[in-house]
Amino acid sequence: MSLFQRPVATLLASALAIAMATLSPGTAPAQQPEFYEVPFAPGQWNIGRPLDASHFRYCVDQRDPDWEMASDIADAIAGGLLLEPERYVVESDIVREDITRIYQILLEHCDVQMGFKLIPEGLPEWVIATRPYYEAQYVFAATDPAIQTLGDLAPSRPIGATMGTSAHLQLFTYVSTLAPQERWPVFPMGTNELSIASLLNGTVDVALVWGPSLWAEQRDNSEAAEIHIVDPSPLRPSSLGVGGLLLSENTYLRTAIDEAIVALTADGTIGSILEEYDFIATSAP
Repeated sequence: MSLFQRPVATLLASALAIAMATLSPGTAPAQQPEFYEVPFAPGQWNIGRPLDASHFRYCVDQRDPDWEMASDIADAIAGGLLLEPERYVVESDIVREDITRIYQILLEHCDVQMGFKLIPEGLPEWVIATRPYYEAQYVFAATDPAIQTLGDLAPSRPIGATMGTSAHLQLFTYVSTLAPQERWPVFPMGTNELSIASLLNGTVDVALVWGPSLWAEQRDNSEAAEIHIVDPSPLRPSSLGVGGLLLSENTYLRTAIDEAIVALTADGTIGSILEEYDFIATSAP
């Protein structure tokens, strides 16, 4: 048994103990979301739960920039739990999935879906999140080598910012405190891909995007090689952890996954996977 397997093997017993405690008489049940707060998936009453407990069923979404790397991390988690990994790849042309579809994917195909930004207070009650397995930043990017910090950008020069993020809010708040003649125009962009495209075609001079999305674009698009990351000064870096989502009743499995992530971080496995992909993130503490 490996050095990693020894501590992780014990968590199977603890996970079982948690499950038994949940089922034992006299134990107060965990607070569950009300029926009307849970999405409705077509045919959900006909969807059963798998009886085979020897597999670690996980989903990855090809629209996520890190989906291949997330698969490797999920496989490592499965190995730590002494389970056989079973992957389901979500394929869709829709830019963003609605919440009902995510619910249906979790019901039909997986116990955990990888690759979610863990926004504080940002999850509905019918799901729970694992601890993060990596942390990444929203980054400012430019093609002009003269722009090394955000402060190097001349007033009136436009910034394209992927909207609806904590980094976009921080930028908007900062710009609003500046005198009108010192402000950068901030153009809200619907997606990271649109922000990067606007930078490459000269519509904006700086783009504010999710770091992993820039990593994926530079990996797949040779034109993006000229893009470099800009120091956010005078703003503070804005980062988020990334982890997996489970249905709220799977608390025992979430506990096991969390302990596996801690062990895989401590022994350097997750760090090695990030390094193998030359990924723009760090192992979560």
